[in-house]
Amino acid sequence: MKKRSRINPFLLMIPGTMLILCLGCSEDFFNRTAGDRITPDVHYKTSIDAEVSMLGAIITLQEAMPRLVVLDGLRSDMMDVTAHADANLTEINHQIFSPGNPYTDPADFYKVIININEVLANIDRVAENDREFDEYILYYAKGALISMRAWTYLTLVRLYHQAAYIEDNMTSLPEDLTQNVLSKEVMIDTLINQLIPYVFDASVGTERAEVKVTYYVNTKALLGELYLERNDYANAATYLKLACESYLNQTSLLKVDNTFADEAWSTIFLNAETAEVENISVIPFSSVEKQYNPLAGWFGYDYQYLVKPSHILVDQFMTQVPSSGPEGDLYRGMGVTFAVDSAAIPSGDYAYFTKYEIDKNDPFSSDIIISRAADIHLMLAEAYNRMGDEESQEIALLLVNEGINSVNPKPAPFARWARNRGIRGRVKLASREVPEELTGEDRIRYIEDLIMSERALELACEGKRWFDLVRVGERRNEPEYLADKVAAKFEGTSAYNEVRNRLMDPANWYLPFE
Repeated sequence: MKKRSRINPFLLMIPGTMLILCLGCSEDFFNRTAGDRITPDVHYKTSIDAEVSMLGAIITLQEAMPRLVVLDGLRSDMMDVTAHADANLTEINHQIFSPGNPYTDPADFYKVIININEVLANIDRVAENDREFDEYILYYAKGALISMRAWTYLTLVRLYHQAAYIEDNMTSLPEDLTQNVLSKEVMIDTLINQLIPYVFDASVGTERAEVKVTYYVNTKALLGELYLERNDYANAATYLKLACESYLNQTSLLKVDNTFADEAWSTIFLNAETAEVENISVIPFSSVEKQYNPLAGWFGYDYQYLVKPSHILVDQFMTQVPSSGPEGDLYRGMGVTFAVDSAAIPSGDYAYFTKYEIDKNDPFSSDIIISRAADIHLMLAEAYNRMGDEESQEIALLLVNEGINSVNPKPAPFARWARNRGIRGRVKLASREVPEELTGEDRIRYIEDLIMSERALELACEGKRWFDLVRVGERRNEPEYLADKVAAKFEGTSAYNEVRNRLMDPANWYLPFE
């Protein structure tokens, strides 16, 4: 069944001439006629206007996210190129970045920032004109916009180690963006300070639930992620845990429970924008609306088949130990995240990604998930483990393994948790164990390696792996951590030493900043 996206092209008559010009999208996205321009004073009247503006502000992520997924996979150990790949993809796979490579172009991310600035500059008008869009809703709308803008900046500094900071009142790009280029460290501090005022305090106004803004990231989760990047583990754990308990702790939301357990795990990606129990921020696509997700074509064995799962990823899935039954990750691996054409095995190109082909009848309508519950839980486990004490490490292992629920003894901070299945528990994999003889930093690293391995499986092909490898490599101050993992997909070839040597210099972990 072909789905319709709520980002409907007929709704996207985006306010503000600068916003329309900045988007630069095709007629298919907007279906507008020449000369159509809606100015802010005319547009920002109702809550519907606000919703349309917020949807339009992130429309260019339909262009940016597919490229980010491929960039992440090829830079990391998750993807490899096929014989059909062009020079741009092959260079990325070997950590080479030539000017003009479309997969490394940051333009669409900067467009999102400009678009959000434009909406922020005018959204107060809606509250002045529409009683239903009251002060409470306005607070959440602004928080969502600032959070999505912060996620965009975080993505840029993770890619380039710096980004041009565009002042809040700028709704167009200045001629010289070099005036205010912030380093990754400075940008993260800046974003944290911007987000803190928009963290909902459940002790105030508890008669009204938190507002979830469709498609936008969760402020608490993003704050936790920013603190994790800064290696502030206590604050990271605080906000990531609050994110898991968002919306006044409704038990059916963001808990990694039975909703998507076992066979249902694959349905997380089937019309993902409606799976709100698991998914927080989603960029939707719809072939009906002529908004095609190109990943199905780039990945599909019967389509272009430009990139494929690396043998590292395939081996990881195939060697998982289930709680019972034959070896392998039954519910996330073969037939779900990837598949194999056995007839092509001798040629070497035989594995292909299927995560964006769950709906075989309409693969080009597959959505791309930016943030979901499992991602938050695994970052929470990472933060608890790094806090260093034994109780925190046990919490980390519970989150990865069988979960924190009414069956297992619950740590005091999680007394209200009852339905959590754990990341491995909900797909019926055996719990990971830590050798008893490990202590101190050795134990922390061992558990951290387990968490990173689980993130690779759970979040494969979702644009997370490279950022994970960089974060841990920088935290440990060990270039070989990242270099060895990425080079492993070239083992036995002449590219192994070439790629490994390049990645032994952390300066090469970031894209050229032009």
